[in-house]
Amino acid sequence: MLTATTRKGKSITLARLSKQDITQLRQTESFVCPACKSEVIIKAGNIITPHFAHVSEAECPERTGGEGEYHYQGKLLLYEWFKRQGINVLLEHYLSDIQQRPDLLIQIKNRKIAIEFQCAKVNSQTIYQRNIGYQRANIIPIWILGANLFKRKSTHHIQLNRFLTSFIHQFSRTHPTTLFFFCPEKQQFSFVQDIIFTTNHKALAKQTFTPMYDISFNHFFLKKTFSKSELFTLWNNELKSFRLGKRPNFGQERAWRTWLYEKGLHIDHLPTYIYLPIRSQYKMNVPLWIWQSRVLLDFLPRVSQHKIFHLNEVERFLQRFIKKKVDEQLIRASHNPIEEYLSVLCEFSLLKQLDDVTFVQQQSLTFYKQIEEALDGDTELLFRFMYNEGNK
Repeated sequence: MLTATTRKGKSITLARLSKQDITQLRQTESFVCPACKSEVIIKAGNIITPHFAHVSEAECPERTGGEGEYHYQGKLLLYEWFKRQGINVLLEHYLSDIQQRPDLLIQIKNRKIAIEFQCAKVNSQTIYQRNIGYQRANIIPIWILGANLFKRKSTHHIQLNRFLTSFIHQFSRTHPTTLFFFCPEKQQFSFVQDIIFTTNHKALAKQTFTPMYDISFNHFFLKKTFSKSELFTLWNNELKSFRLGKRPNFGQERAWRTWLYEKGLHIDHLPTYIYLPIRSQYKMNVPLWIWQSRVLLDFLPRVSQHKIFHLNEVERFLQRFIKKKVDEQLIRASHNPIEEYLSVLCEFSLLKQLDDVTFVQQQSLTFYKQIEEALDGDTELLFRFMYNEGNK
């Protein structure tokens, strides 16, 4: 920890003191952890950032892991960054009401925001409980991840896991899904926005890299999303990979392929409708093609009978494919991937929306006969969708 208190209750941050001051404090003062009140000692040298460490192995509510040099540097840099902007900021301020100590606590007008700099993987339940605590105290949490956790695959692709997914922020219904990263070594922010999952562990995303002193905190709330033309080009490539690429044939994928085989179908035959981009895919626990194919091949008849159905019927049908809400604590908007998918199918005129929750199937499903036909069909259909040609 960077901050501790003296026996008289004075808060001390070692990293802001000179070597001489730290030496004198070692000789004249004793310190306690603000959270558990147990004794802590000074750790300072020529290489490490001066900090405090618990003397004993006594349990402390604030021992969540990840306290290393990379973490110390990041917290201090962020602290100074907020101060330069004239923002009221406290470093490791202990909130006794909820027994939590955020890395930084800032106040803008009447709004309190906890800034957490997370550099190490910890139990997801720990993160969940911290967010619950902040919610109870009417404090907004913003989690900035260490760049050491950032797995960039290409200009537009990132690799994700369930841990990273739980840090996706969405500040309003119109705000894109966002992940924040910070590298204390490069002193650089990375903003990952408009995250659209292509598989369980891979996503398309707008990626921006900016030196920290070139921007202000307001940049955290800027919106960057894919244009329709960008998304068309990228998703057309995703569809090619879906048709032609090799994926591990086990678990969910193996079960899906077996189910498909039993229906006498192959990926080459499937209509383009079965792998379409859905921005709220983060709420589903299986890849897009698995649950979308269930809608088209199990819920709807292949030959249109003008079936009328309600949104909640499809939701019940797909219930087992929807994640628990524990992963969505930082998302302050109500998005429904199933409703989003049905709306897209309406744009293709496969369905028609009768009211807010009622739909009717207008067309029969057409299956491709060979891979070349499928690839051409994918491009044609996506072109019409992305550029809104022929769609109302």
